[in-house]
Amino acid sequence: MTEEPRVGVVVPNPFLHIPVVAAVQASGGRALDLADPGAAAAARCTVVIVDLDALGPDPTPAIRTAADGGATVVGFAPHARSERLEAARAAGAIALPRSLFLQRLPELLATLLDHGDRGA
Repeated sequence: MTEEPRVGVVVPNPFLHIPVVAAVQASGGRALDLADPGAAAAARCTVVIVDLDALGPDPTPAIRTAADGGATVVGFAPHARSERLEAARAAGAIALPRSLFLQRLPELLATLLDHGDRGA
C-alpha cells in the first residue's frame, strides 16, 4: 500500500489553514503542520504550502531550505506584497497572490501530488 503524499502546511491564520488542509486531504495528501518550511525534509514532505508573511522579512532562506530538501514550495501573500511574491519566485517557489491561492490550490495539488510521490 502506498503512503499518502505528505504536504507541509505553514499557514498560521486559521481562516486560511482550514481550507488549505481540506484541499490537501481532498487531493489525497496528508497535511502536516510545520513550524517552518525547513522542517519539510525531516517530515518527508513532497510539497510545502506556506503563507509568505509567516516567514519573517525575507522568505528566501526558508524557501531555499525546503526546495533544497526536495519539496516543491507553494506560497501566497497579499497581491500588494508583490516584492515578497517576486522574492519567493526567485527562490524557486510557486508564489500566488492570496486572492488566487485558494482558487488554484486544488489544481496545483492535483498536479504536484500526482507527479510528486517519490515513494516514501
